[in-house]
Amino acid sequence: MCLRWNQYLQEQKMNRTQNSDLFSNNFFQQISTSKFNIIIIVMRTATISNIKRVVSVFILRQNNNDEAQVALFRRCSQMPTFGGHWAAISGSIETQDVSPLAAAVREIGEETNMGELLLDDYGHLFNSGLHVDIARGKSKGTFGGRMIRVYPFALTLPSEDIHLLSNIEMRGTEHDKMKFLTISDFLGMSDQCVPSLKRAFHHATSGRYLDLPQEIREWEEDRVNGAAYLARKAVDLAAAHTQSGKLSEDELSTAQSIAILRPSMVPIVNAMNEFDRRIKHEGYGQIEQVKDELLKSLTDEGNRCVELGYELVMNMYKSKASSTEFVIGTFSRSSTLKSILQRIIESSDDISAKVRVVCSQSTPGDEGILMATDITGASYLSDEEFQQQVIDGKMDVVIVGADCVLSEGNGVVNKVGSKVLASVCKQAGVPIISSADRWKLWSDIYCPPLEDIFELIPSELFDHVLVPKDEEER
Repeated sequence: MCLRWNQYLQEQKMNRTQNSDLFSNNFFQQISTSKFNIIIIVMRTATISNIKRVVSVFILRQNNNDEAQVALFRRCSQMPTFGGHWAAISGSIETQDVSPLAAAVREIGEETNMGELLLDDYGHLFNSGLHVDIARGKSKGTFGGRMIRVYPFALTLPSEDIHLLSNIEMRGTEHDKMKFLTISDFLGMSDQCVPSLKRAFHHATSGRYLDLPQEIREWEEDRVNGAAYLARKAVDLAAAHTQSGKLSEDELSTAQSIAILRPSMVPIVNAMNEFDRRIKHEGYGQIEQVKDELLKSLTDEGNRCVELGYELVMNMYKSKASSTEFVIGTFSRSSTLKSILQRIIESSDDISAKVRVVCSQSTPGDEGILMATDITGASYLSDEEFQQQVIDGKMDVVIVGADCVLSEGNGVVNKVGSKVLASVCKQAGVPIISSADRWKLWSDIYCPPLEDIFELIPSELFDHVLVPKDEEER
């Protein structure tokens, strides 16, 4: 999950709010003059001024025996928080930081000599992990007793740079000792560490060092199916592999282990969080019931999303009923889009204009080729040919899915290539729609970690970002 440095920092600027602590992280409210307008999602009810946001950076290298090592730093005893505890490079996200990544780079420069050793842009060496929340009761009264939200990063040093690997030094006044440990020694160490340090490490490294069942690892490698499908599979896997018993502060539940493997796919993260919440309150004896109810909710929300997308595209189609053909373009592969498009095709039999679905190949991965086989009568074009068809006015509408919808309407996360396609549609005057269900709503003020195959697309590039209303607001 190496981050595209300059692009990521630029795009993160639009995710900042002037006051990052004004919004609740649990509930959403829609602001929309029409259900087909771009839907702005803002968080409602309680504020989260009780959250302290920090970054934690784990420096990784290979030793002479080709073993992975992680750098640990002992905080000075006079430090106001966690003095004498072992930690990674860490610090608060400051007002001037446009994103957690910017804060991580700043902290590395302040607390080590890496900025001097790595003279070139080294942002591509960072891997971002899903944030870790440390509850008030475990924060030992620091930061006014607020919950701590840790945004973890792994900074993997290039193994071929011997000078860099052997010349890392501490800077600043926060630490009095540094040491490198093998991963196994670190995970087994009993020294006093800051809260949830080992858990944050697993988040930062995207679960690379977790011992997980083979079928979970196989699920992790699925780069063909969409978020809705993989979220359902995640629920099945969590139910099958969750075992009873109390977890330590640094242990991850099966559900959380699954969530950190694919953090860009927000319905997976949200479903795993809900799975753990329900099991915690209802007990391990209710696993099957929790599984069934989560699967039903995922299905029901998906169906509501399909209904909304179907209604909008059908309205567009009917307005062009006098034409001989209505061409719908799509990108990547999505079970939600498949349902929308298949239903439109089946409904078009009673209208004179023929519906034709064209899929963009969607490189890398070529999911569009598979999408074309999923839909009756669909075809596919290379991404370049598809975009040219848009420019030439041969598409009536383009519809894509979403893996995440950011709070406050700040953007949509989807497969790499979506941003270029949305820009082409905008310039050509071809309507482009992003369709998402409510499991894809992201509550944090920052974008989730972006895997290499995902990117952030500004909402203003879409004509419509469709998200069904909250059931209570319908």
